[in-house]
Amino acid sequence: MFFMVIFASGVSAYDGVYGLGTEEQEQWQEQESSIMIAGYQVSPEVLMYNDIGTVTVTVKNMESAKSVNIKDARLLSRDIKVLSDSYFNIGRLGPGESLNLTFTIKAVCPDGIYYLKILVAGEDAQNIRYSIPVTVDSSSLTIGVKDIPEDIFKGERARIELAIGNPRHNTVTAVKIATMEKNVIPSEVFIGALSADETKVASFNFTPQTNGAHILNFVLEFKNGDNYHSTDLSVPLNVTDSKKRAELILTGIEVEPMLGTNAYKITGDINNAGLKEAKSVVMKVGDAEGIEAMNPYKAYFVGLLSPDDFSSFELDVKVGENGTQVSLPLVIEYKDEDGNKFSKTEYISIERHQGTTTSRELPVSMIVLLVVIAIVVIGLIAGV
Repeated sequence: MFFMVIFASGVSAYDGVYGLGTEEQEQWQEQESSIMIAGYQVSPEVLMYNDIGTVTVTVKNMESAKSVNIKDARLLSRDIKVLSDSYFNIGRLGPGESLNLTFTIKAVCPDGIYYLKILVAGEDAQNIRYSIPVTVDSSSLTIGVKDIPEDIFKGERARIELAIGNPRHNTVTAVKIATMEKNVIPSEVFIGALSADETKVASFNFTPQTNGAHILNFVLEFKNGDNYHSTDLSVPLNVTDSKKRAELILTGIEVEPMLGTNAYKITGDINNAGLKEAKSVVMKVGDAEGIEAMNPYKAYFVGLLSPDDFSSFELDVKVGENGTQVSLPLVIEYKDEDGNKFSKTEYISIERHQGTTTSRELPVSMIVLLVVIAIVVIGLIAGV
């Protein structure tokens, strides 16, 4: 926003006034006046192409003892479009009083400096005119990558810093950067006002879930006056697997059936064969048809596993009665040093024994044993 006080008489040195005939122009040029343009204000200070703005002109009565009557005021331009109507029958201004007149304009012209003519008519041919410069510059804000990791790994958080600069000659407002990428947080960074030649930095965190090429799209939005503008930025990235992450593997898996049930006890070791710590490690049975985790070990909390470290675990599971072989999913969950969550699933095979029954039935071997014992007892009694 720009405001200027003009210490000048009401007679302008410019020749020619748009929209007036030759005789009228001579009258405007030669007439001295007791009213003058005391200042003007252009908002926004610098317009972009197709921007809508305002020009506010301050008209002042320079008389110290008498009032003057203001008949009308007009704003004229060959290049910039004046959207608002002229003022008519404005009224009287007392001694030393001022009046603000606001006109709405639109920059429909190429970049450059344009001079608008303000014409004010008073009583007794007290007419004044003045040229008001309006600048049109369509330069947008700039956005680029300030800092990004050289290597970006799957599942690991990468910090991306974007630099936003204002190469314009005026302050812009409501500056923000937004993204629709689901693996980028936050989704929006609000900067607010950005002064001329000022630069600010916005930070985002990207946690990729897949390898390969990725393109992150960002939108920079801002306001010039009441006009919205935007510019886009695309950041190409390549995601690979980290060679320095935790790597958890299972060894020594044993499956022990629980007598008289369809339940099994799963034991084994979980090892960290990677180069980074694995935190909050949890072992649990995955979801699958006919598989049900049981107490007391539905899940097993291991905790911290340092590189080359291991821990034992135990899980209890019940399987369905259909089929003789079951594929059991074992889920490993953990976090890295930055708190990123990871999950992997290993499968083991369980072979159901023919003698395994539900808890309401006796095993076949037990029934045979009882029959043999009964026969022996009966034989002994008969021998007696």
